[in-house]
Amino acid sequence: MAALPSASAQAAVDPIIARAKGFEIRQHDLDQVLATAAANDPRGELPPDAGVRSLTHLIEIQLVLTHATEAEKADGKKNADSRVAYILQTLGSSEMQVRLNRTQMTEDDLRLSLSREMSAEESLTRQLGIHVTDADAKKIFDANPGGYDTPGVARIREILLLTTSDYSTSAAPPLPAATVQAKRTLIDNLLERIRAGEDFATLATKYNEDPISKEAGGILAFTKDQMEFGDLALSMKPGQISGVLTNQDGFRIFQLIEIIPPKKGEFSAVAAQIKRGLIADETKTLAPAYIKGLWKEMGVEIMDPKLKAQLAANEAENEASAQRAAEADAKARAEADSPAQKAAEAKVFGAAASASPAAQ
Repeated sequence: MAALPSASAQAAVDPIIARAKGFEIRQHDLDQVLATAAANDPRGELPPDAGVRSLTHLIEIQLVLTHATEAEKADGKKNADSRVAYILQTLGSSEMQVRLNRTQMTEDDLRLSLSREMSAEESLTRQLGIHVTDADAKKIFDANPGGYDTPGVARIREILLLTTSDYSTSAAPPLPAATVQAKRTLIDNLLERIRAGEDFATLATKYNEDPISKEAGGILAFTKDQMEFGDLALSMKPGQISGVLTNQDGFRIFQLIEIIPPKKGEFSAVAAQIKRGLIADETKTLAPAYIKGLWKEMGVEIMDPKLKAQLAANEAENEASAQRAAEADAKARAEADSPAQKAAEAKVFGAAASASPAAQ
């Protein structure tokens, strides 16, 4: 039987990078968050301060949880279990495991992370004293007629052959001319094969290069304004095949699967969404000062020297930005109240008054 690693060995491999009264955060906790962020946007690069921002987020969750009730924690766990079950049902066990591997998580890790996030979100609303009612949401709904209608959506299955060296940016140079020509020949051949009766889905699985739709078997869903070929898609009939479309991404053909018609928004269907938005707005206003107080109350310490320095630099920049904004506001108010400004306003208003019909 293999010996368990000693405490000193664990500390060397997975050191504590932050701690406070009642909790500690280790390096693997931060690594999971960063791996998840990278997996969610594999074409992008994480910003230089991603580590300290992610660590701050982890700390804030733990700070809120120290004041959460058992009922709030139980609700978070229940909601997390439901979310994991939904993900598993949607992706299947094998695909879910692939994605978990990318985020350096196990299924239990994911469940725990979601549970903490959801519990903290619910508890923070109570801790901040935020109360949003259906009546509050109804005012927003009534003030935005048509704003919650659902537009028509086209669901297509596509085959995209890329002709760019980097799909993530329009500034990327195209592939060599010979490669582009070969792909043009291939897309024309694929269109002929599909029109001759070959299965579109099978060919999409084999040939589609669109990184967005590839994992879904080539399937995309979008409104008319979300795609440059939206008008075309919404004018087609289910099962119909497009011709070859060419743009900066490459050569594309698609098959319309279905059109989901537009739907009039009903308050009962969007009330929860509106309330979440109102809660989020109030939270954004109230949370910073409250979290800052918890940070001091719980005695948060950043143990990693590099992250500690980055956090100090971020805080200094935030304070400097706030100071610059306050100074600019004060300057604008001072200029508005200056004798020269008032004299100019009086001159303008006087001229307007003398030109009015009443003055004549």
